[in-house]
Amino acid sequence: MQRWFVTIGNIVLLRAGPQDLPAGRSSALLGLMCFALIVFISGRLEGEPTDALDLIVSFAVPVLATLILLQSCGHATRFAQTTAALFGSGALISLVNLPLWLYPGTPVPAPIVLLVMVGLVWSLAVDGHIWRHALELPLPLGVAIAVLILIVQASVFQLISGGTP
Repeated sequence: MQRWFVTIGNIVLLRAGPQDLPAGRSSALLGLMCFALIVFISGRLEGEPTDALDLIVSFAVPVLATLILLQSCGHATRFAQTTAALFGSGALISLVNLPLWLYPGTPVPAPIVLLVMVGLVWSLAVDGHIWRHALELPLPLGVAIAVLILIVQASVFQLISGGTP
């Protein structure tokens, strides 16, 4: 298991790809569990229970996108490793960024906003890196897929919240 976490760290540093993770459901489940844990912890630290529908969307959109993209490109066998990489790296990046999201004051100072934006850009770069390896694409196309999935997920969140930002 330690090797799995080291590989996730290397994926976040763009030194490894999803193909470096073990194949199989256990790897994907570990990534999903790590992500669920960080979502739960962040909700607790913010003093708000995690909404079940938000949690479902947080998992369903990326999992469905992964399934659809990999199947349509003939790489369905990469599903477990890609899912593990996306959710494992997402959990690690969220863990690192967690203190930024918990800033107590409003308005939030510009340096904190800048750090949050850097975290978002890095997260998209890591997801793009994962998509590049999973779909055998150039990095810019991988990043474009990551941005598109983020837009779809944000749109679904907005739709279920009644259209309010």
